[in-house]
Amino acid sequence: MKKVVPVLITWDVDPTPEVTLEGKKRAFARTLELLSDFQIRCTFFIHARIAPKLKEEILLAVEAGHEIGCHGLTHGDEEEYDKMAEDLQREYLFEATSILESTANRPIRTFRGPRVKTSSTTQKILEERGYCADCSVSSQRIDFVSSNLVNFGWIFAPRVPYHPSERSPYRRGKRKIWVVPVSATVLPFVSTALYTFRPRFMKYFFNTLYSESLRNGKPIVYLGHPFEFAPWSLRVSRGGNFLKKARVHGLSFRRMLCEKDELRRYEMSKEQFTHVSSHPAVQFMTVSDFVYGMLQPSSG
Repeated sequence: MKKVVPVLITWDVDPTPEVTLEGKKRAFARTLELLSDFQIRCTFFIHARIAPKLKEEILLAVEAGHEIGCHGLTHGDEEEYDKMAEDLQREYLFEATSILESTANRPIRTFRGPRVKTSSTTQKILEERGYCADCSVSSQRIDFVSSNLVNFGWIFAPRVPYHPSERSPYRRGKRKIWVVPVSATVLPFVSTALYTFRPRFMKYFFNTLYSESLRNGKPIVYLGHPFEFAPWSLRVSRGGNFLKKARVHGLSFRRMLCEKDELRRYEMSKEQFTHVSSHPAVQFMTVSDFVYGMLQPSSG
């Protein structure tokens, strides 16, 4: 039987206030063009408040076979799913799901928390709302600069997709929802790593993940941001409570290490997808495709 390496390209559509709405629309269109060039079907995790402003782009994405997932309601500083009260989480998640479903004209079944944060409470509510997957864990990622800083739950979370425990989103259990982790081996397989360490390094990184997937069927999950294909403002914010900012947003200097030219970022992404596509067992799919097609095919 032919081996398949599932590759799940995922994009987090964040507020990104330093990019104009017109810039966001152009960047989204460039992302769709890039995906079309490589015949990639992907999942866009979109925060709901921006969805009506990008309705045309979202409908084009759906028409092209891409999946729309939930990336929270506001993506504001208050939307921290690892510590929000249950009532507020339920309010946010139900409103976000309703907005996204009415915008995309599709059911919303997959979730990634703003700043990749989740909790057992979050997963309980997602399950109530009919979600099939939470993509807010990055197993074996050790990070000292991002919004998660040192997340010990990530360090010990299973590498392969799993049903989480009712007590912890980072342990196996009996919940029906699946956790589909973002790929990592200390370093996460994400666009900021690409723009910092450059394509040559990321090709070796992908080859390692590819070999692992051939052995155990683990999907390779990549996380990018469409608005990185628009000009960035890389100013480091000053003032305010440093510890609070670091807890919510991580250490802001990390973006200063990334490639600063948006056209170069696009070309680097294109180079990476060329390399990924060259591997014979690679099969691109959405998160829902993977869950319903490979984890529980009888539920598709």
